[in-house]
Amino acid sequence: MRKTAVFVLILLIVSFSIFAESYTYEDLLAIMNVNNLELLTQDEVIKTASLDVKDAKANYSPTIDLQVSGTYMVNPPSISRDDLLSVLNQVNPMFGNLIGEDLDRLKIIDKPFMYSAQLNLTQPIFTWGKVTNAVKLYEKILEIRQVEKEDKINSLSVELEGYLGGLYYAREILDLLNKAGEDADRLIEIAQSGYENGVMLIDDYNEARLSKSELDMGITEAEVQIASLMDNLEKTVGVDMAEEDFTFVPDEAHYYEVAKMDRTDLRARAVSNANSNIKMASMSVEAAELGEDIAKGSMYGKPDLALQVGLGYTGFVGSGWEHSGDYSLNISVGLQTTLWDGGKVLNNIDRSKSQITSANITLENAKSQLSMALEENFRNMDLAISRINYYQTRNDVLTSELETLNKQHDIGYAGESDILQKQIEIYQNQISLLQEKANLMQASLAVEYIAGLR
Repeated sequence: MRKTAVFVLILLIVSFSIFAESYTYEDLLAIMNVNNLELLTQDEVIKTASLDVKDAKANYSPTIDLQVSGTYMVNPPSISRDDLLSVLNQVNPMFGNLIGEDLDRLKIIDKPFMYSAQLNLTQPIFTWGKVTNAVKLYEKILEIRQVEKEDKINSLSVELEGYLGGLYYAREILDLLNKAGEDADRLIEIAQSGYENGVMLIDDYNEARLSKSELDMGITEAEVQIASLMDNLEKTVGVDMAEEDFTFVPDEAHYYEVAKMDRTDLRARAVSNANSNIKMASMSVEAAELGEDIAKGSMYGKPDLALQVGLGYTGFVGSGWEHSGDYSLNISVGLQTTLWDGGKVLNNIDRSKSQITSANITLENAKSQLSMALEENFRNMDLAISRINYYQTRNDVLTSELETLNKQHDIGYAGESDILQKQIEIYQNQISLLQEKANLMQASLAVEYIAGLR
C-alpha cells in the first residue's frame, strides 16, 4: 500500500513538472519527501526497528525444532532368543514362561539401518518480564526512529525554506550590485575624463576604480553564494534543478509575527515534548529504564519457567527391508536460572543504571542547548529588526537626498558624478537591508523549529 502511494505521488510530481512553469515550496517539499537520501535512509532504519519488534514478539510463541537423522551401522547389535530369555529369567523367571512361545517367533535382530526423527516444542511460561519488557523496549526504539524521521522532515523543511529564501534575497542583491556596477562604470568614465582634462585629481579616479572593484567582488560573492545555495537545495530536494525551475517569495510578514510571539510560551515549548529532540531524549530515558528491568529479570536465583514437548520416533531397517521401530512422547516443565557467573549479571544491572543516568544527562543537555539556541535566535531577530528599521529610515533619507541632487543638477548646482555616487550609496543601503531581512528569516525559522512550530 505504501509503495503504491509513493508511486502515485511520483507520477503526480512528474506530471506537474511537465505542465507547470515552476515549482512552489509545497511542490518541492513533496519531491523532497520522496527523493531525499536522508529520509530514504531513515525509512530503512525504521524498517529495521520494526523487524526488531517482530523478533521480540516472536519470543511469545513456541520454538519448534525438528531433527532427522539416518545411520548405517557396520556392526549392528544382535540379540538372540536365548540371550533375551536369559535376561528375562534373571529379572523374573515367570517372564520366560509367559512369553516363551512369542520368543519362538522372534528373529535375530540384525538390522544395519537406523533412522530417527525428533520434534521439540519449547514454550516460555514465565521469564520475570524479560520477554514483555524486551517487546516494550523495541517498540520504544521504533517510536524513537519514527520521531527521528518526523524531526528530519521538519528540519529539512526549514532548511528548504531557508535555501529558497536565501536564493531570493541573493538574487535581489546580485541585481542591485549589477545596477551599482553600471553606475560605477559611468563614474570611472567621468573621473577619467575629468583627470585627463585637469578638472579632477588622480585620487578621485582611483577611488572610483576602487569602488568598482568592491562592487565586482560583491558580485562574485553573490554568485558564489547562489551556486552554493543551489547545491544545498538540490541535495535537500534530491533532484537536479535550475534557478528558473521554482518560484518563492519569503513571507516577511510571517517572520515579523514570529518575532512578536509570546517568548515565555516559546521557551516552555522548546524544552517540552513539542520539540522532537526533547521527545526523543525523553523516550531514550524510558528505553534505558526498560533495559534495567530486563537486566534485573536475569538476577541470580530467578528461574525462567518453560514447557517442553518432545515427540520422537526411532526405527530399524534390515538388509531384507525388515522394519521395526517405536515412538516416544515426552512432556516436561523446566526451570533454569543462573546462580553465579562471576558477577556479570550484577555488572549488567549497574551498566543499565549508568545508561539511565547518561540518558537523563543527555535530556538535560538537550534542554540547555535548545534554550541557548532559542535565546540566541531571539537576539538575532531583535537585532535584524532593529537594523531593518535603520536601513529603511536611511533609505528614505538617501532617497530624499537623491531627489535634492536631481533638482540641483537641473539648475547646474550638482554634477552627474554626485548623483551616481548617491545612487550607488542607495543601492548599497538596500543591499544591507536585504541582508538583514535574510537574517530575520533565518532566525525566525530557527525559532519555529526549536519551539516545535514546524
